[in-house]
Amino acid sequence: MPLLKFSRRRTAAPSPRSAASIPPIPPGLEPRPRLAEVPYLLPKDAQERKRLDLQHYLLYRATGNHLIAPLVPETTRTILDVGTGTGIWCAEMAKLFVGAQIVGVDVSLSSLPHPLPGGCLFCQANILQGLPFPDRQFDFTHQRLLVAAIPAAQWPAVVRELVRVTRPGGWIELLEIGDTIHNAGPATNRLLTWMTDISKTLGFDVEVLHHLGDLLIEAGGQQVEVQDIPVPLGKWAGAVGQMLKIDVLHGYRALQDIYCPRAQTPPEVFEAMVQAAADEWEERRASYVFHAAYGRRGAP
Repeated sequence: MPLLKFSRRRTAAPSPRSAASIPPIPPGLEPRPRLAEVPYLLPKDAQERKRLDLQHYLLYRATGNHLIAPLVPETTRTILDVGTGTGIWCAEMAKLFVGAQIVGVDVSLSSLPHPLPGGCLFCQANILQGLPFPDRQFDFTHQRLLVAAIPAAQWPAVVRELVRVTRPGGWIELLEIGDTIHNAGPATNRLLTWMTDISKTLGFDVEVLHHLGDLLIEAGGQQVEVQDIPVPLGKWAGAVGQMLKIDVLHGYRALQDIYCPRAQTPPEVFEAMVQAAADEWEERRASYVFHAAYGRRGAP
């Protein structure tokens, strides 16, 4: 079994989100704990850990697998998960790829369970500053649902870094959720526009998620495939739809202590917008679209 290697390689650190750029929290709206000095919009607490695990299970229920790229288990010996969160994806992959070395990296390891899942190694690293691995180390490099962690301007560099640590012929996979909701009504469109406009002022833009395949190709990816995966949203669709609805609502509300002050929107107005959108999802049988892209690293 090949041994993983670590390096001291780092790129220039990004400018942290300025606390002065975010207005004070209004009375009655409790701030949630967040990581300091990194541009990560979502909180880092027990409630968010539960949401991340729910998100993992709903994706599995919706797609029937933990990955999209056509891996061959016999030749997949080293796997990297970037932005591993609670480590749940690594733990599930360890069951499928028995004997493979599976590494999860995250800017903080506080969300990992105790004891740690067997067959996995975890290390603290920030993809925005470069990964602590030499070139061509992994057979499969996986990253998903980091749209709230990667400013729009840094996506090209991030994808290049994912390709860099993947061996020639190895696979790279990206999976993200943006702002595309099928059968969205006026209330949903108002909420999405409100959130998207604020995100842009903070340096985040979901438009980049429509170009994941292009970013992979520009970084040296070959045999690149792009998929849009609509997942039903709401109780009308049964267990998967209900799980996604819970996940999305908790995700939206996790942002309100940053977004409401930014837009000078009272929390009760935000909650009314969210509830009106959620009602539409049931009435219109909506679906939320996940954007995926995967490809192989070309020869040097």
